[in-house]
Amino acid sequence: MIVKKVSKTKRCKVDKLLIVFCSLVILIIVIAIVLHAKNENKISNAQNGMSEYLKNKYKEDFKVERPEHKHGGFGVNGIWMSQAYLASNPKLKFDIDCSYLNPSDCSDQYIAAIWSVQASKELEAIVKEVNASSGNSYKADSARAEIVLSEDLVDSVNKQSKYEDNKTKDKGFLYRLIIDAPNDSQKASYIFKIVEKLREEGVYSVKINTNSKSRSTGRCTIFLDKKDLGSEKDLNDCINKIGE
Repeated sequence: MIVKKVSKTKRCKVDKLLIVFCSLVILIIVIAIVLHAKNENKISNAQNGMSEYLKNKYKEDFKVERPEHKHGGFGVNGIWMSQAYLASNPKLKFDIDCSYLNPSDCSDQYIAAIWSVQASKELEAIVKEVNASSGNSYKADSARAEIVLSEDLVDSVNKQSKYEDNKTKDKGFLYRLIIDAPNDSQKASYIFKIVEKLREEGVYSVKINTNSKSRSTGRCTIFLDKKDLGSEKDLNDCINKIGE
């Protein structure tokens, strides 16, 4: 009788522990579901805020991809970051970032994306000219332009603003020359000829991004402007240093 009583007591304790454990598991699952729902709601609100901001600013319909919360931490709210595109033109993607606390307080690169298309067409003509004048078969594998706006300029431009009127500005305008070309002794000279042609067009704030000598070790990036015109040697050193 005593043995049976002890066994029954142990079983009761096990049952109680099992109930407590299951309750804790259920509580954790419920908390996780609630937190996930709150996070999804924040993301949805941010996405809607971004879409509303773009529609109000440009009077067009845009699609905004799922935003991500970036650069937040202890005491820092961070920002919402995403990519968006015209509903009528999914290929023309651009960056948009908004305040974490106010998703309708945003900054975007829509005009920069439009200008990037124009700049790439301009670059295509320049590359053809440099190829024709080089006197040999050396030419780039690929070359494109990407415009990045910042400071006051990014928020002051609109659809009526023209690339030609802004590409000569020193502040808030950056021309990213993204170019891949064969790695030999002609490369730095070839790319610098393109840079000089851009300067003839009034473009001085240029960030060159090109393949390094060893593709596995990264890319060469070098920034040039009116204060630092740079040289072929600077570019050649960049290409070879990263490739070491």
